[in-house]
Amino acid sequence: MSKLEKVLMLLLLVSTNLFYGFGQNDSILLYTKPDCSNCKAVKQSLTQSGIHYIEKSLTDKEIASQMLHEIAAVGYHDKILLPVIFLNNKLYHPAYQTNKGLVTLELPSVVDSIKNKFKRGELRLSAVKQVVPSTPVATSSNNDCELNALPIYLVCVNYNTETAAVAAMNKLIANGYSFAGIVMSKNIFRVYSKIFYDPIVANNELTQAKVTFQDAYLFENK
Repeated sequence: MSKLEKVLMLLLLVSTNLFYGFGQNDSILLYTKPDCSNCKAVKQSLTQSGIHYIEKSLTDKEIASQMLHEIAAVGYHDKILLPVIFLNNKLYHPAYQTNKGLVTLELPSVVDSIKNKFKRGELRLSAVKQVVPSTPVATSSNNDCELNALPIYLVCVNYNTETAAVAAMNKLIANGYSFAGIVMSKNIFRVYSKIFYDPIVANNELTQAKVTFQDAYLFENK
């Protein structure tokens, strides 16, 4: 076999592997607390099944804030049952993120789903488990495996179709609103400029938004 033929064969092998998903790593991210019995059980179950994951401890203030922001951004505002799980950057527990909204899942079903996907070869996971160091911080719940979600405020405009909502969101992003997004509920697409945790700041933003968008309103999700 000539050198050129070897190169072509190698390229063919690489392209074939990519086509069938080989070489693409999936990821499981767990947000945990050291005193959470559910977190310990889930980690043990995944490890025993040969499933590797990235772990971030909620005893770190910045990590806890990041997680609360991420789950609020996809529309989850109920009590948070730990561990919070993201599969391939999409919320998987305490609710599963779909294109049509969130579906609540019980923790044992979530773990079984991950293990079954792994057994069927649907997940390709990194061979290295990563643990992010943490610094102590007080938790917001008396229950070791629960957290309270933060109330959020959205300055938004309603759209009836996903196409119109996506176009409006992209327009906001192009105009400097890098945190713009969409929250869907009851077939209504709410396009927001940013997530706010302070109602006063949100109301100030609403006043400014109404200059350009007369239909803008403040959506409170507590």
